[in-house]
Amino acid sequence: MLKETHSGVSPEVLGGRYLLGGVIGRGGMSSVYTARDQNLGRDVALKLFAPQAADADELKRQEAEIRLLATLNHPSLVTLFDAGVDSRVPDQPRPFLTMELVDGQDLRSRLRHSRVPLEEVAVIGAGVADALAYVHGLGIIHRDIKPANILLIQVRPGEPVRPKLTDFGIARIVDGTRLTATGTMVGTAAYLSPEQAMGSPLSPASDIYSLGLVLLECIKGRVEYPGSAVESAVARLHRAPEIPADLPAQWQHLLASMTALEPLERPSAADLEVALRHALVSPDSAPGDLAEEHTRVLPALPARPPSILPAGVSETASTAKTTAKTPGRSDTPGRNSRAAGTKRRSWRFRFGSALAAAALLGGAAAVTVAANSAETPDVVPYPSVSGTLGDHLVELQRSVEP
Repeated sequence: MLKETHSGVSPEVLGGRYLLGGVIGRGGMSSVYTARDQNLGRDVALKLFAPQAADADELKRQEAEIRLLATLNHPSLVTLFDAGVDSRVPDQPRPFLTMELVDGQDLRSRLRHSRVPLEEVAVIGAGVADALAYVHGLGIIHRDIKPANILLIQVRPGEPVRPKLTDFGIARIVDGTRLTATGTMVGTAAYLSPEQAMGSPLSPASDIYSLGLVLLECIKGRVEYPGSAVESAVARLHRAPEIPADLPAQWQHLLASMTALEPLERPSAADLEVALRHALVSPDSAPGDLAEEHTRVLPALPARPPSILPAGVSETASTAKTTAKTPGRSDTPGRNSRAAGTKRRSWRFRFGSALAAAALLGGAAAVTVAANSAETPDVVPYPSVSGTLGDHLVELQRSVEP
């Protein structure tokens, strides 16, 4: 049986392998501890849910988090390692998750010290947008984007921090079954989207709105809609967020579009990530435009030379006839001008190539054409080919005879 103390759960082994350590954080539904995976010899974060009562909805919500996290794999998401239920108290089972232990602070703690520079805001926003594009593509809405759920890690000294999105405990599948009672708002009041505040159907655009409020808080250093849950939820329905006038125009446009009252006017997570990545290479740290791309027109391909194709393709005969009747060609026998000789050699070279193709198609012996020979015979022998292709070859032979 787990022993409760004033400092939390006493150090014991859960699931037969996880030795609990200190408390990392606490929430309304769970607490997060450091733990040691004794089987693999690594440190993990263990999220231990509150003891379960006869609340079926709460149990479904926790089971949904486990199923969702188990399917997700992205560098900007906290990785799930294992899940289980501690049932040593028979009447109060306690589900738990073990996840990667992120060495860093969350964005909420970061904001307690100071505002965030635009360059860092762009890095954080782009990373979260990338993670959202991934989960939205799987039909998942996070529904609780807030600074406390964005962890910041320092991969290498001197490099910008990288965000990791966590806590899908109240996520839901698009068009899936609601896991909460009708009319209940799920999420943190200060970052709710208008549709969440009104209890309307949600879409991925809801996460974009919440992320917009998070980025705005990073820039301004304060929550945009403070107050009680009701005051905060209703405030966004009466006024748009106040965006600082001294921000670059691109940032003003980006934040305004992210926090638009109409969900369809907000950018997608993928477009948002591209815009914020652009800010990382912009001299003024300004995000890129969210304008829709136009269809690109590829340049026309060069005309291909005529060729002899198998029987049934009319282009072959048509091309041969057109070329044979080109104006300026001399049909007088015995004419020995340099131009006529050049044309005859060119025609014979093409004809020899055509014969080689015909021989391969007909299964006959290969024909060798000496293109570099000084003396080209007047009649080039070729294997007998019957049918339509043979008729085309006979006609072509006649058209090039001197």
